[in-house]
Amino acid sequence: MQRKGNIVSRESQVDNLVTVGVDMGGALWATAIHDWNSGRNSYHGLRDKDGKSKESLLYEKIRDLVLAGHRVQVFYEAGRYGYAPVRIMQALGAEASILPINKLKVIMCGKTIKTDKLDAKFLGGLHPDDQLPAVYIPTLDEEGRRDAERELARLRSSIGRINAQLLAIIERTELKTPSGHRSSDNWLREIAAWDKSGELKKLPRFMVLRLKNMVEELALAEKHLNDWQAIIDHQMEKDRQDGQKNNVQTTVEKLEKFKGIGDVISRHLSWEIGDFSRFKNGKKFSSYFGITPCPFASGTMNREQGISKNGRKSLRKMAIELAWLWRRWQPESKLTMKWEPMLKQKGRARKTAIVAMARQLLVALWRHVMYNDPIEGAIINKPERA
Repeated sequence: MQRKGNIVSRESQVDNLVTVGVDMGGALWATAIHDWNSGRNSYHGLRDKDGKSKESLLYEKIRDLVLAGHRVQVFYEAGRYGYAPVRIMQALGAEASILPINKLKVIMCGKTIKTDKLDAKFLGGLHPDDQLPAVYIPTLDEEGRRDAERELARLRSSIGRINAQLLAIIERTELKTPSGHRSSDNWLREIAAWDKSGELKKLPRFMVLRLKNMVEELALAEKHLNDWQAIIDHQMEKDRQDGQKNNVQTTVEKLEKFKGIGDVISRHLSWEIGDFSRFKNGKKFSSYFGITPCPFASGTMNREQGISKNGRKSLRKMAIELAWLWRRWQPESKLTMKWEPMLKQKGRARKTAIVAMARQLLVALWRHVMYNDPIEGAIINKPERA
């Protein structure tokens, strides 16, 4: 949004600034360019054309602007194209930011009008001095570690999904439904027993074939999960060895030395978040998990709307799980004793207490990772490397 009162001062402060807003759709990259010195606006609807992709057309325009001596700032929304465009545009000499569009305030009245062109013009009219909430751009290594964690979660989810589907099919038949999820080997033994007893012959032929198909799919998912876990374990060991050579502790080692924090949680926190130092303080770190309060105050009205729920759901879920584990395995810590009276209650008070405890625990862990601050009363499971 442009504010008339400060356009002139900005033009005098920043020479040759050009902002580029890009709305990245599947077939169209709507691109709006604003020259802050001349006030000129231009719009380009970039599509794949004459053997050139919409991506290459955008990068050509940015390269031309940079070569013309402009300071180029590009804004685009977080979405399907990820971090690759940022890295390419930065290599071309431009500054680039990914914006979480849900955090930008847009002034509207009447019916909402939305087009890709309007979105691009809105982004192109933003100024880098507006203190915009930009998305953190991870390094290639950090992005790869995130993908490793997410692939692990996807494979586990696939195994759970296939098991649930197998149980749902069995429940439609006269067969005795097995209790809980099973491995592919257990399912094969179960099917072999049904075949031997003649019970499979009572089922439709295609249902039997479907069961066998799904068990094969389950076996493949289990194999991929084991292989992927081995890759992650190998990387973890490599990180530890590199840390020993450089005489530094990894973030995972700093977290998992506390009783109640295992290698799964410590790795997930470290690999999903990446560089802990990108947060100015512990409060900024805990807000990244989306478990900070979300107040609503207007005039005499003052109420709480619960937690913000910003950020990734898996991290928020793990933060709450971590708080419960801390309560169980660190009963003598100052943090547990502070919230224990409320945690013994039932209902909303208990839920509120565990979220508040998780938030304070994250702050304490961030301070320990960054400054090696001790957590009062905490039990250390693994001694620090000398």
